[in-house]
Amino acid sequence: MAAFSELDREMIKEKQRAGIKLAKQKGVYRGRLKKYTDKHPGMNHAIGLRKHTNKTVKEICQITAVSQAALYRRLKELE
Repeated sequence: MAAFSELDREMIKEKQRAGIKLAKQKGVYRGRLKKYTDKHPGMNHAIGLRKHTNKTVKEICQITAVSQAALYRRLKELE
């Protein structure tokens, strides 16, 4: 029974890979969209607070509702 499930899962994954490949060739597939872009007001505010105040990242994230990991990642990109 488990062997059939495993085979079925492999067939589904193979079809998925083929679909993604076809979509990439057509230019339709973009992958997951980023949540925090350069235009995101909360992220821009968080970066401004980090540069111009002595608040901690945790405090800034509570104020702006931006995740700590996202803020650290964005600050690293800007270095």
